[in-house]
Amino acid sequence: MATVTMTIEEYEALMALVRNQNGTMPSPMLSQNGSSPSPAGKKRRKRSKYQKELGRQLKMLKKKHPRTAITRLMKRAHSLTRKALK
Repeated sequence: MATVTMTIEEYEALMALVRNQNGTMPSPMLSQNGSSPSPAGKKRRKRSKYQKELGRQLKMLKKKHPRTAITRLMKRAHSLTRKALK
């Protein structure tokens, strides 16, 4: 690939031409995780009945057993949720 050397003024003129040609040029600096920033008005999905109940059960279990590993609490919350929704 060829090496191109240009002044700052030439670079800015080239960038202005590119911006005018296709609206706006995407920023070379992306967000911290490498993906483009998400729109602020993105609508979230509604939580399902199961997900709400799982949250309740998990919160209750965490309060009763604060030092238990989260994997065990999740398994227990899942089984309690299935029983509650039956």
